[in-house]
Amino acid sequence: MHYHSPPRALTQNAGFTLIELVVVIIILGILSVVALPKFINLSEDAHVSAVAGTGGAFKSGINLARSVWAVRVGSGPADDLPTFGDSESGELDFNDNGWPAQHWGTPDSDGDSPQLDNTEDCISVWETIFAGNEPSVSSSTSTDETDYKANYISPNQCRFDYRDNLNLSISYDSRNGSVVIDKDPNS
Repeated sequence: MHYHSPPRALTQNAGFTLIELVVVIIILGILSVVALPKFINLSEDAHVSAVAGTGGAFKSGINLARSVWAVRVGSGPADDLPTFGDSESGELDFNDNGWPAQHWGTPDSDGDSPQLDNTEDCISVWETIFAGNEPSVSSSTSTDETDYKANYISPNQCRFDYRDNLNLSISYDSRNGSVVIDKDPNS
């Protein structure tokens, strides 16, 4: 039997030429320049979604507390109303309009309507509504690593700034129960 040797082109090692490798590297570079901002936006979108979800849960808690006040009290202020469970940590103070307005730091006199008037009041409303330490909150002047930083805004309002992006926040107005989610990360 006589064997013919295969053509020379078939015996060469298959591989990439330098030009092909350079073209692939250029294409990958272009794709990374185009795709990288999309991945960065995904992270930003995740933070916006986290704040929107927390704000929605906070608003639902405020509305639920208001419903408890409407059923148990109906009108006027209420101090230490058991709202979320029977323990003291589930008690809320309500203002004349029936909105949660914890009142810490200065004692109420003769059952006056509780008013939010300091950062501790804001933290207390947050922690009672969320029934614990998650999502965590602390004073804006605190060095604690918490999810949100609370700020009292006169009159009777709170703003909770998101730690990972201070342009994201949740605001609560105890005069009318409104909860506003500021989720413009570029403001």
